[in-house]
Amino acid sequence: MLPPDKTVNLDTRDAGLGLAAIVLGIVVAAVAQGFPGGSAYDVLGPRLLPYIIAVGLVLTGLPILVGALCRGGKREAPEPWDAAPVLLIALALAVPILLITTIGWIPVASVVFAIGARAFGSRSTLLDLGIGLAFGAVTFLLFNHVLGLNLPLGSLIAGHGG
Repeated sequence: MLPPDKTVNLDTRDAGLGLAAIVLGIVVAAVAQGFPGGSAYDVLGPRLLPYIIAVGLVLTGLPILVGALCRGGKREAPEPWDAAPVLLIALALAVPILLITTIGWIPVASVVFAIGARAFGSRSTLLDLGIGLAFGAVTFLLFNHVLGLNLPLGSLIAGHGG
């Protein structure tokens, strides 16, 4: 406990961010413990990627937390926060969840690319949709016809109705 005349200056925002990343990393690693290990042909198994993510979160959170503790309450004025790019990226993440089974991979890839490009400052919507369409078509052909994996065509395009 600190004497009444002593105060601790703590950069609470960065400390909270660093601590949250560390805790999230620990939670991801704990959840990954329940995943099956590798097999004879797949030595790495499904645990590897969550462990990599967990280590990345912890290694990202530690310097943020240490910096907040060492810097104390001293910090530069924060830059103004623009919510639009964050909201656009969140929308781009939601589009496949909501539409991929209905409209399929190629249109979804096109829309997601255009939304992501807009979030990063592009104002050429038609060009972005075209690039996304080309990317979606190439990846669809690559996955479905070269790799033998099945990206969804979409129920509207496949003729299965809504």
